[in-house]
Amino acid sequence: MSEIAMVGDRDSILGFKSLGVEIFPVNNVEECLSALKEIIKKDYKVAFVTEQVAPEPSKITDLLQGRTFPVITMIPSNRGSTGLAMKRLQDLVRKAAGADVL
Repeated sequence: MSEIAMVGDRDSILGFKSLGVEIFPVNNVEECLSALKEIIKKDYKVAFVTEQVAPEPSKITDLLQGRTFPVITMIPSNRGSTGLAMKRLQDLVRKAAGADVL
């Protein structure tokens, strides 16, 4: 079993299957949350989620309940970026560094 999971619409994530990444095709936020619960239960180390189906960061935090893994990262889909992943990265950097260095 792969330690990496990809969650998103089928067209955006299907190509990663050939790289050995476990894919979880979903159509909306609710299905994404369900897939993330399964990913957490199966002890994946990394999960990539496309921006279009990504839940609010607070919902991801609630799912993880203080766990270290999986690391969950948002990425753009094949339709392009919504800016959500960059905003999340800026928020994390601002929180860690105390200033917006990006």
